[in-house]
Parts: sequence; structure tokens; C-alpha cells
Amino acid sequence: MPRRTTKKKTRSPGSLASLPPINKEAAAKICDFFPVVLRHSKGAIAGQPFELLPWQKTVLSELFGRLKPDGTRVRRVGYIEVPKKNGKSTLLAGIALYLLVADSEPGAEIYGAAADREQASIIYREAAAMVRASPWLSKYCEVIDSRKTIFVKSTNSFYRVLSADAFRAEGLVVAL
Repeated sequence: MPRRTTKKKTRSPGSLASLPPINKEAAAKICDFFPVVLRHSKGAIAGQPFELLPWQKTVLSELFGRLKPDGTRVRRVGYIEVPKKNGKSTLLAGIALYLLVADSEPGAEIYGAAADREQASIIYREAAAMVRASPWLSKYCEVIDSRKTIFVKSTNSFYRVLSADAFRAEGLVVAL
């Protein structure tokens, strides 16, 4: 009778064991950007530095801190699922602004997309309010509410809102 063998279990390519360790400098760069540059725009904490919650630091470190040997990010896509009113939109607005002004990519094109333009506008409005609340960002970013766009002239970069219908168009070079 043939002997039964068992296959050795291997981890999937996306498992933590197969990923490079988090680069502390890369993770710190984005995590430090939030409290140093960004200010809250609403409620009792309006005008105060954006101090990250522990779950937000973990998400940012995973997305921006894991680097390939060539220095590019391992993660190209992220998925965040937490209950309402836990800072998802504010975090995403901060990420968009980081990619726009601090990610060292001239000509960056950052798009905020959702099922409809109004839904995508939620994060844009938060990002625009953060620009207006930050003296540093206000120097470099031009907020164009009529086009739901934030433009950085010095790098020719922009953040713009799109609805799902816009992805039928051709010629988009999406950075986020």
C-alpha cells in the first residue's frame, strides 16, 4: 500500500511572514507628517494637531513602511473596515495630502473615487479643510472648490474627486 504523505503548509504570498519587516524610517515619515503638518478641522479639537490613534499608526505603517529591496512600497492597495465615526475619512484625507506634498513624486495624480461624486467629496472637503487649517499646507496647495481639486503648483501635482463613472474614461494615471 502506498504511503500517505502530507504536504508542508506554506504561507500565502500576502501573509505577514513573507513580507519584509516594516522600515521604521518610512513608517515614521508618514506617521510624523500627520501631527506636524495636519490640523483637525471640526469639533472640539479643531485646530489641534492630528494625533494618530493606534489603529491608524498600524495601517499607515503597514501601507507605507513595508518596502521592497528597490525602495518601492510592497502594498499597493489597502482596505480599512472600522465602524462609523472612527476617523476613516479624516485618515484618508491625510493620506491623500501626504501623497500630494510629501511623497517625493512630481506630477502626482491623486484621485478620490466613490460610487458617486458626493460620496467622494466627503474626503475632499476634509482634505480642503486641513489645507486651510495648516499654515504650511496653505503655502503650497491651492484649493479649487468648484472643481473639487487641490493643486500643488511647484510639483504640478493634484488631488481630484471622481465618481465611479469616471473610470470608464481613458488616460488616467492613478497614484492613489
